Amino acid sequence: MIKNSTILAKSVLALAVLGNASGSLAQTQAGRNTHDTSTQDKKRLERFESQVDDFRKRLKIPGMSAVIIKDQRVLWAKGFGFADLENRIPATPDTLFHLASITKTFAAFLIMQLVEQGKLNLDEPMSHYSTDFKDDSVKIKHLLSHTSSGTAGERFQYDGNRYDYLTAVIEKKTGKRFGEVVVETFFDPLGMSNSVPYHHIVVDADKWTAELGKEHLDRYKKSLEALAQPYAYYGKGEIIHTSYPSPDFIGAAAGLLSTVRDMAKYDIAIDQHAFIKKETQEQAWTPFVSNSGKRLPYGLGWFVMDHHGTRLIWHSGDWGSGFSAYLFKVPEKNLSLIMFANSEALVEHQYSIGEVMVDDAVRNAFVCSFLGVWDLAYGCEKTSQTVLAKWIEQRRASAKVVIHVSPKVLESYVGEYQFETLNNRIFTVTSEGDKLFVQETGRPRFEVFAESETKFFLKDRTWMLVFSKREGQAAELSIVQDKSTYPAKRTK
Repeated sequence: MIKNSTILAKSVLALAVLGNASGSLAQTQAGRNTHDTSTQDKKRLERFESQVDDFRKRLKIPGMSAVIIKDQRVLWAKGFGFADLENRIPATPDTLFHLASITKTFAAFLIMQLVEQGKLNLDEPMSHYSTDFKDDSVKIKHLLSHTSSGTAGERFQYDGNRYDYLTAVIEKKTGKRFGEVVVETFFDPLGMSNSVPYHHIVVDADKWTAELGKEHLDRYKKSLEALAQPYAYYGKGEIIHTSYPSPDFIGAAAGLLSTVRDMAKYDIAIDQHAFIKKETQEQAWTPFVSNSGKRLPYGLGWFVMDHHGTRLIWHSGDWGSGFSAYLFKVPEKNLSLIMFANSEALVEHQYSIGEVMVDDAVRNAFVCSFLGVWDLAYGCEKTSQTVLAKWIEQRRASAKVVIHVSPKVLESYVGEYQFETLNNRIFTVTSEGDKLFVQETGRPRFEVFAESETKFFLKDRTWMLVFSKREGQAAELSIVQDKSTYPAKRTK
């Protein structure tokens, strides 16, 4: 169980961060500045606020929260739109969101702490931690820099699944589960009282009571009441109420939940070097160099970019639907922007032009606007506007035509299907009149739409359900995603 003595034993610096962050944030109401701002800053914030809401509406994002930190103090915090569209619950700086891949920055700090403590070497082979690595060629540094695919160290290829192997490194070296280490190292010392280790931690309370204690779990239950509903953008701007992403997942790659207010405390602690030494932070924020000597777009747990002589540091998070997030920093200006959304559109629109995950933050309309109000855009406005418009057009063009399928045909598809190649996951297919529904065990039911009499798609996912039927036999089902096909065995 986490004891008060554990928290008190943290460094004086970390406690100072808590005092600074908590003191400034405690005085903040939603949408109000936390300390006196100059006339110039007020004009900047008014301009940025207007642009954010304009972009949000164009991208059909139901709700967003954002905070700007300047000189290690919260300058501005605000919510936009709705955390729950159906019930008209506004988004505020205290709305809880999934962080998705911003979780990777927490894991990176934990890895670098272990390095500083002499407990870990970045050149240690991953084969020491997982039998999935058949030789010693892939090192910890390769996972941390997303250079483990193919020949280790040869090229950058972002891969969240590979990064998540760092969970085993952290847990083996600390002797604790990843969630517990995050709570002890970040959430509790920094007073991130509204943050939650993962979505289903209360559902799994019996697995965590011994380590975290009932008080923590009660607080997480309360925090989860403020969790935003998840949505997705489809076709001509239809807003789809989708399902929560991987609620039982927690690891180095994703899983944490937080608010922009809490993440402001995290950001301030980063800049005060509460977690690792300044020189270690610089190592993490230096572009990784490939085997051939090429500077790559990622350091150790962070994206890194030179933007017309200004260094930009960031990490985005994107579940593909439901939630996306940004933690964006301009170190030499002591500026940070944190944005959360209950839609994928906050992040995904930047992928419509250019190479994905390579120096693409400045193509993001929200990020470019932020840079612009601080006179750091250097012409990114035109590109970001083009990117945003193209993404909207791509979504419109990708919309499928829904056809009508007779209830009799749909009834023939009703049954239970087990996918052995997908960890034996079970999907139940049901029909109601001329509508077909699919539900994975333990997850919400969702409607699928007919592209043909045998092919059905989801408006918020990229995979399809494909039925086949032989004369006199029950229907069979496969899931098709990109070029991969996963057949199922009908069990009922």
